[in-house]
Amino acid sequence: MRLLVGLAMLAALAAAVAVVPLRGRTILDRIRTAGTAGQFLRNSCQEVKAAMGLGRSRPHASRAQPAHPTRSPGRHARGLPTEGYSERDRAALNRIVAQHANGP
Repeated sequence: MRLLVGLAMLAALAAAVAVVPLRGRTILDRIRTAGTAGQFLRNSCQEVKAAMGLGRSRPHASRAQPAHPTRSPGRHARGLPTEGYSERDRAALNRIVAQHANGP
């Protein structure tokens, strides 16, 4: 029984490590970006050294070439309002609110 509980806890820990972001990227994203196991290990060792202050930090490959296609920025990203209400829409809404505020 202890073995099953231990294996379940190990599986839960492995799942959490795979999907929780570390320095902005998940382990799964790092594996996908690296392509090969050897490259993943080299990149990981380099990141650990950089985090410990033993090596130079280099730019992340996924920032230069994202693994997932990026979305084009929406209207909100450019600072424009996301809603497209006209004055007529606002007047209709105000009329409805006023009717319900005064009762049926």
